Amino acid sequence: MSYELTDFRKDIVEASKTTPVVVDFWAEWCGPCKTLGPVLEKLAGQARGKWKLVKIDVDKHQQIAAQFQIRSIPSVKMVYQGALVAEFNGALPEAQIKEWLKENLPESEDTDDETDVQELIKNALSEGNRDRAKEIVRAAWNNGENDADHAVLLAMLELPEDPETAKKLLNTLKEEDKVRFEIEQTVPETLVHVRKVADGNHSVSETGKAAELYVEGCNAFKTGDYRQAADSWINSIMLDRKVDDDGARKACVALFKILGDHHPVSQEFRRRFSMALY
Repeated sequence: MSYELTDFRKDIVEASKTTPVVVDFWAEWCGPCKTLGPVLEKLAGQARGKWKLVKIDVDKHQQIAAQFQIRSIPSVKMVYQGALVAEFNGALPEAQIKEWLKENLPESEDTDDETDVQELIKNALSEGNRDRAKEIVRAAWNNGENDADHAVLLAMLELPEDPETAKKLLNTLKEEDKVRFEIEQTVPETLVHVRKVADGNHSVSETGKAAELYVEGCNAFKTGDYRQAADSWINSIMLDRKVDDDGARKACVALFKILGDHHPVSQEFRRRFSMALY
């Protein structure tokens, strides 16, 4: 898992609105940084998404380092809801870092209760924040909670961007679990097909309004406009389900699977989808 800064606004400003962000200022030439860094990464992997680690190379990001008034490294800052809430300097031992986290993390986030982790995932999906949900599930997976439910959920969150990783995760399922999650195993192939339609690598033989709406939905899906995709596919189903071998229905099922029951698009369109089938 990479913790390196990619986008200041997204990785720190926006992320800190809902999740404490621990920022590690370091440099390649800094010996103590190389001692502290792996400890922070280990703790972040065990945090189940309760807080996020972002590492900033002060040589590559001098302006950001100046903004945080970094005078020596390693230097660690905690940002929450856009404000600096805690900090420490130097390579502290793991026990002291754990104590620092315990003292400064918001109380609602600082719990090991599995129910709370599931609530965090649900809340992220309810907000349409699949990246946040994936971060929480991946942290749980990296922490050894690699059961069937986590494998399937993480696979669905890897889609549509990474179908190969999704397939690998689904292939870790035991035979009895494959029966339980039978529908999910078809999702990667379905979404790869949708992308082929959008890219023009698969020709839809049917013509007419239903076919146009189906292709329109595939194009919307490719751009990440899931609401438009669902709307177009359901309208296509209502006109003609034979288009591309019932392609719109299969695409809708796959879409709802990757978004999850709590995503705003699933909440808005699932009932209408069910009604369109009858």
